[in-house]
Amino acid sequence: MQTQSSAPIYEAIQNYISENNLRCHMPGHLGGAGFRLKEFQQVAAMDVTEVPGLDDLHLPREAISRAQQLMAEAFGAGQSLFLVNGASSGIHSLFLSLPVGAEVVVPRNAHLSFFAGMVLSGAKPHYMLPRVDEETGAALCIEANDIDLCLKRNPDAAAVFITSPVYYGVTSQVKECVFRAHQYGVQFFVDEAHGSHFRFHPDYPGTALQAGADAAVNGFHKTLPVFNQGAVLHLGTHFSGSERVFKTFSLLTTTSPSYPIMASIDLARKFMEDEGFAHLQKAYELSSYYRKKLNDLKGIHCWGEELCSRAGIGGLDPLKITISLPGLSIDGFQMARIMRDNYGVQVELAEPHLVMAMMSIFHDREDWERLFQTVKKISLSYGSTKRQSLGVKVPPAPSVSMSPREAFLAPSITVPLDKCRDRVCAEMVAPYPPGIPCLLPGEQITAEVIDYLKYLRTCKVNVQGPQDSSLDNLQVIKDTK
Repeated sequence: MQTQSSAPIYEAIQNYISENNLRCHMPGHLGGAGFRLKEFQQVAAMDVTEVPGLDDLHLPREAISRAQQLMAEAFGAGQSLFLVNGASSGIHSLFLSLPVGAEVVVPRNAHLSFFAGMVLSGAKPHYMLPRVDEETGAALCIEANDIDLCLKRNPDAAAVFITSPVYYGVTSQVKECVFRAHQYGVQFFVDEAHGSHFRFHPDYPGTALQAGADAAVNGFHKTLPVFNQGAVLHLGTHFSGSERVFKTFSLLTTTSPSYPIMASIDLARKFMEDEGFAHLQKAYELSSYYRKKLNDLKGIHCWGEELCSRAGIGGLDPLKITISLPGLSIDGFQMARIMRDNYGVQVELAEPHLVMAMMSIFHDREDWERLFQTVKKISLSYGSTKRQSLGVKVPPAPSVSMSPREAFLAPSITVPLDKCRDRVCAEMVAPYPPGIPCLLPGEQITAEVIDYLKYLRTCKVNVQGPQDSSLDNLQVIKDTK
């Protein structure tokens, strides 16, 4: 990797600012003059547009082209594209790059952007169920054997598209998964939104591109010093669909991209090349130390490297601190509220049986100690001699009747749950945990699904998606016969 590398987009913006031109162009705030808040003025000075010297994201030839090439070199990609609408737009671009109506193998616990990508592209999904942690109900990984079985059953599939790492920082054994897919001549894509930092330290999980993936999407803003919405789509060195991806990327991307976002992506790559290893090493050492301290607390379990001995798991991001509460008298939602209200600590995620703190390479020892002391005080206050039981079942396997696009565009009506059997669902129903949808638009509502939905009504589980959160009614596809 390069040392003291350049940041072409940032440098081009600074050069333009130094020229002190009369800005007779967009945006209307004139470099900040239109803002009264100083905080906005400072950012707005860099909020420019595609004037000479600042290049064009849709036809990059200068600073943006150089920045994307440096990005590709840093990540071992054939080509890298800057995304200003989050990792979601990269995922949408990959779905749209596939043939019309393509069959795609996807995990059942994929991000909502997968569903949106299938609606936009017309792709037809074949779902794989992830491996689930029995203690918390959290979805962990996809096994290579499941990919093999799914491709045997669906020989016309054009691509496999998995999520690794998942929200909790757990990665699949991506190299083995890629090998299975390529044996069938199938493209392999990875939603690696939470793994942008993996490339810069050998003690963190390996990257999807290192494992041979054809394409991967990184949500830079999730783990690196980048503004929200900043992300990158990497195409592998041997990926054959680059030209199609460029077209879909341009189709989906605004013609007025944010230069502050692009500059922050550019600078983050430079920072990680120049200083990333040292920061990741410090964070790794702090994580190792405080995971052990957390696991010494009564009623608390903090996920660690022991997870990697489980089938299908390839690694664990040290910066994701997932804490389950088997010996506490409170649930994860209550714990998160106590942490915020009483101690001023806001976690990234709360579920009935866990909380997850998303740590950064910029958290120092005092920050880690504050997190630890907060959890310690709560464990002392809410310890219980009775171990919590999970009480959350895994949803039934889906039965797909229509593509997500067909279902999304079809007229729908509201029907009482007891009268939904054998109808086709028109909305998403996803219990958390385990975060695996029970229903997605286009899927048949079987007797098993109805029984599961009735079970959900008896549990303290958040359900995302349905218009009627009580689950007394569902939106179904209107019968046109």
